[in-house]
Amino acid sequence: MKNIKKMIVCSITMFALALGATPLAAAALGERELAPGAKGDDVRQLQAALAAKGFVSGDRDGEYGSRTAAAVRKLEKSLAIEADGVADLGVITALTGKSAAVKQGAAPSGSKRVLDIVATAYAPGPHDNGKWGSLTHLGTQVRPGIIAVDPRVIPLGSRVYIEFADGHGVYAVAEDTGGAIKGNRIDIAMWTVSEAYKFGMQKVKVHVL
Repeated sequence: MKNIKKMIVCSITMFALALGATPLAAAALGERELAPGAKGDDVRQLQAALAAKGFVSGDRDGEYGSRTAAAVRKLEKSLAIEADGVADLGVITALTGKSAAVKQGAAPSGSKRVLDIVATAYAPGPHDNGKWGSLTHLGTQVRPGIIAVDPRVIPLGSRVYIEFADGHGVYAVAEDTGGAIKGNRIDIAMWTVSEAYKFGMQKVKVHVL
């Protein structure tokens, strides 16, 4: 009986492929950039996260259609960034509140510069961001995936890879500045003050891409 079931499953799969159907990918949210036409478990996770934040409602079918793209544009507008409807890693990081960590030894090659930096962390709101509240120097939302820099060292708008002492890293974009962020210093955005306190102060390498 088990062999018969396996034959049936294989036959259905081969028939679907013959018709040109694309099987759903088993990627986890944050492992790739998502755009209209994408399919997979990570798209379903994206749809669930968008629904949980109130940006979309309806079926979570794992297919990146017009309704999902519209929800992503709504999210992007709330962050005051370009609303192109593409869920890149920055958008996903802002939505989930978790920077997608890159495994050890995955530092990018071909960096323009690699800097030894002292990193701290901060959160939106007057406690950490004073009169600026939830906004960055560029007028975008303070959120995971962005950093505050000294523009004389790392120009605003730069995309960077932050490599931690244990070898793992995260990507970020320089969108903010800070009164205490001078020279080889960065402030890494978190969602909450408690997360910022937990991060403390760490020595990192910053690859300017």
